[in-house]
Amino acid sequence: CAAGKGTFGTRELVDTIKGVSLDKIVDHKRLILPQLGATGVAAHKVREETGFNVHYGPVRASDIKDFIGNGYRARREMRKVSFGFADRVKLIPNDFIYGKFYLLGAVVLLFLLSGLTRDGLSYRDFLSEGAPAILKTVLGYFSGIVITPLLLPYIPGRYFSLKGFFSGTFVFLCIYLIGFSGDNVIEMLSWFFIITAISSFLAMNFTGSSTFTSLSGVKKEMKLFIP
Repeated sequence: CAAGKGTFGTRELVDTIKGVSLDKIVDHKRLILPQLGATGVAAHKVREETGFNVHYGPVRASDIKDFIGNGYRARREMRKVSFGFADRVKLIPNDFIYGKFYLLGAVVLLFLLSGLTRDGLSYRDFLSEGAPAILKTVLGYFSGIVITPLLLPYIPGRYFSLKGFFSGTFVFLCIYLIGFSGDNVIEMLSWFFIITAISSFLAMNFTGSSTFTSLSGVKKEMKLFIP
């Protein structure tokens, strides 16, 4: 991700090597860089400016020891990029961390709004008014952060935002079927758009955690789906 958007590149690498005087710290001229960072680094320029030879290591850091033991040559399995169910599950906590402020802000806002009445601020009806609104917002968050990543290959659509919209629609249909979507059509439609918008936005954030998105593709998706 960093290499693709230009924040991990040749210039930064060269400046860091020179800045820490790496040649005085180690007694060799080898650098092991992540394979997926190759798009941002020109190995020949690094060698010309620093004297260090770049070796593109395996995809996973856990294979570095075997990579070195094999004479700085990666076996075929070390080059494979997987993004299976287990890989996506591991990334969910990461997205929770980055998305927690969205959720916290929404919960606080809904809590404050639920107390507004004609007579001022009152939370006597919070359990019947505010709590359901917060719960439906959390379900929209859960849809984008958890459901979409877990079912990513099975949800229709190419764009992550669209996948998030579909998973948000599924969540809304579930709460509709149990009679939790509202008392009238306007309220139901409002919650449909709120839940799907939250889910779609958070699902789009998952592009930064995936292994097959590109910077140009993400920019295109943002232009299409962000108002």
